[in-house]
Amino acid sequence: MRAVSEASAPLYGPTGQVVALLRIAVLPRRGASPGATLWSSASTAVSIASASGVELLEGMEYRYSWEDIQADIDSLIVDPEEIFQPDTLEGKSGRLRPGLATGTIRVVLRADARTIGELELEVRSRKLSYPSEYRWMLRDIAEQMTELVMDRFAVSEARFDLDDTRDAVTLYQRFTFLRALFESERFQGALREIMRRPHTAWETTNEIVRPGAGMRADSHVLRQFARGGPRSAWPGGPISSVPSHLARTRTEATRDTPPNRFVKFALEHWRQMLGDIDRGLAETQATPATTRGRREIAAVTSQLEEVLHHDLFAEVGRLSRFPADDQALQKREGYRDIFKAYVETEFAARLSWQSSPEDYGAGQRDVATLYEYWGFIQLSQVVATLVGQTFDMSPLVQSRSNGLTVGIRTGVETVLAGVVERFDRRMKVELCFNRTYRRGAARNASWTRPMRPDYSLLISPAEGEPATFEPIALHFDAKYRVEFVKEIFGVDDAGEEADTLQAPVGLERGGALRADLLKMHAYRDAIRRTAGAYVLYPGGDREDIGLQYPEYHELLPGLGAFVLRPTDSGNASGVPALRWFISEVLDHVATRLTKHERGRYWLEDAYSQFQSGRLTRALAPPLPDTNVLLGFVKSSEHWNWIRERKAYNVRAEGRRGGVHAGAALLQSQLLLLYCPAMDEVALARIVSDAESVSMTGMAAMGYPDPRGNYWCVQLQWLEQSQWTRGLSSCAIDAYVRSLGLAYGEPAGALWGQVSSFTSVAE
Repeated sequence: MRAVSEASAPLYGPTGQVVALLRIAVLPRRGASPGATLWSSASTAVSIASASGVELLEGMEYRYSWEDIQADIDSLIVDPEEIFQPDTLEGKSGRLRPGLATGTIRVVLRADARTIGELELEVRSRKLSYPSEYRWMLRDIAEQMTELVMDRFAVSEARFDLDDTRDAVTLYQRFTFLRALFESERFQGALREIMRRPHTAWETTNEIVRPGAGMRADSHVLRQFARGGPRSAWPGGPISSVPSHLARTRTEATRDTPPNRFVKFALEHWRQMLGDIDRGLAETQATPATTRGRREIAAVTSQLEEVLHHDLFAEVGRLSRFPADDQALQKREGYRDIFKAYVETEFAARLSWQSSPEDYGAGQRDVATLYEYWGFIQLSQVVATLVGQTFDMSPLVQSRSNGLTVGIRTGVETVLAGVVERFDRRMKVELCFNRTYRRGAARNASWTRPMRPDYSLLISPAEGEPATFEPIALHFDAKYRVEFVKEIFGVDDAGEEADTLQAPVGLERGGALRADLLKMHAYRDAIRRTAGAYVLYPGGDREDIGLQYPEYHELLPGLGAFVLRPTDSGNASGVPALRWFISEVLDHVATRLTKHERGRYWLEDAYSQFQSGRLTRALAPPLPDTNVLLGFVKSSEHWNWIRERKAYNVRAEGRRGGVHAGAALLQSQLLLLYCPAMDEVALARIVSDAESVSMTGMAAMGYPDPRGNYWCVQLQWLEQSQWTRGLSSCAIDAYVRSLGLAYGEPAGALWGQVSSFTSVAE
């Protein structure tokens, strides 16, 4: 195939003759060329052998016209009508818009109720290398769903017969997967391994012989000489008689085993399936499409025949039961690949993610929808790895009257859930698919219009977690039509305004791509407790990386985009970056003293007071009986950390100067900080319960030189200089020492005592 600006495809009539030509032209574009968008074969012969004589690019728009029509026709109708949009009443010309549907398009030209002819066009995927990455995406979906089907519906024994009632659509889909299967290196390697080292069993046979026959003397033979039964005289022998007949046992190696029988059955099953398709094509009128199809089938059938003629299968019998419990099929190299391949080809074409079967229609699929499903599988695997457990995905598998159907239904709120522990904080992680956030007062409801992100990651305190925190939500949207990050976020060139950015050439009719960024803003701002919204897209940047935009100076809250693209190995490109990001999010939420958590705390505190009818009392001098924690600060590094984090820590029990969980001073209302090394004093209100933080957790929060576990409280600074006027850090230190406490040990006091102490200090 070569790139062209204009191409023609012949339309074949019912008798196989060319009755018209479909001419397709690329629309003229201003500015730089968008690259190749139309391809044509060099000759008719190549056209028949290739996928199609003309190939289009999904998401593009073309000009079409019908020429050399061998009939006097006033009005033409072209199917599919949603792709061919005429601009004249005669329907002989117009715009061709394949949209996001990729694969083979069957074009039918009609005049009233009469069919004039048919042809095929091929639509390439824009973001995925066609057809390799598109096929890899289908393979990943099929493999994941096949494992679900096998885990949930596998049986130990089932009789197998070749099904003669398959419909043409199902057969075509199976052929597509089967051809991709045979071309894979893994499948070819599995066959080579089976031929090189076939499964062998040892078979024991018994035969009755006369005593004079030669046989090897062993314990089995000796026992027969001593047993009762018909005997014959042995004149002159060491014993008077011998048994009239002896049983001779032979042990021979055999390859007629259940694993080998299954491999032979699978190969014959696939060969018969190809034969069914070939016979169906032979019964139809010969066209370039049927000729091409039969040629492809013949090539794959030839491969199967070559394998089945191997000496191994000449001595293998017929499979009588489905050996799902056979350990060789489940674990042995080569056999397990064939076993899995068979189940995949049986169930791959039956995958149904919605009530409509259009996504897996013969020849054509909505690649954007498939990418959304594939992205969910990849995201679920990332979350499962981070949580460290295997999720139960069996609810995705449904059994219906027409057979097994694998489906992810819209509206399923929580698909995966697990618990992870980071920095001594246990968190519940939930992954939701297409959850709808409706307007309401719920914790994660929308406060404007209903919102439905593709995927939502909810992080909340696990059951029994003593240190509660405000839950957060991250939302992800799979955007197949986004190829470059700059399509969403623009470029950083000075002087270029965001409003002037244009969508890439050829995708304008799909909607402005910067609208995807606006949707991320909508998710983050409209859905309560949302900390971030991110795009998953197939990539295309020179450096295959994503982009993140934190709102302030921490990981959350923020917006961004991550590359997620299928590969031949099955390890999706972009997964490491996505895994790193979600892991950092878990660390961020587990870290007690982030500015993000403080902001969420005060936001909740402010609105909960408003909703309950309570008003915040104006600041007034503390009452004399107010409990005050006198907090020692060792150095300027510690002072700066406390001021920046708005948190204070005291040593936990077990260390010198440490306090236990129920210590009264941890229930104080105010904190009076003093640092003799800096001669600094500060006053703050304690706004949280004390939380236990390990040495590792303190180090992760940047605490200078942690040496054990601590109790931490969060603070609100009280910038009331008149309340601390006259206080001296050295005088407070002397007062604490007078209580007989260790150096730096926290002490408790009443505000009245502090005031009295302040007067004495002055």
